[in-house]
Amino acid sequence: MRSVLVLILAIIATMHDAGASVQKATPEVRTLSGEWTFFAEGYVMPLSLRQDGTRVTGTLEGFHGPFPLQGEFRKGLIHFAGSSDGGGIRHGDDSNDIDLFAIGTLQPDGSLKGTLVSTVGNLTWHAERKTVSKD
Repeated sequence: MRSVLVLILAIIATMHDAGASVQKATPEVRTLSGEWTFFAEGYVMPLSLRQDGTRVTGTLEGFHGPFPLQGEFRKGLIHFAGSSDGGGIRHGDDSNDIDLFAIGTLQPDGSLKGTLVSTVGNLTWHAERKTVSKD
């Protein structure tokens, strides 16, 4: 657990330094609220975000159940965390729970990109806003 915390802090420090350059290249975004597609090393999952000021909440629809999320978006940087009951997956400690922590940056094209640390593995991820069809 301590190594996960150290990894998270190192990633946050790295992303914080990168955030200054991303801010300048990123157009002003009004809100992250909406529906997204979340890609993480071969996994594709629906992501719903709601932003209120800098506070971000939402749900990542994982393959083993939903992850209610809470986090923050500020100055082009996003971080969020969530937990799921794992949908029946058993881990080495005989629990089902899956915890995740993610950090990322807003990209110039409006997508999000970052790193995710979880109890079942560490992944790079990106998310693209779903387009609304005009039917």
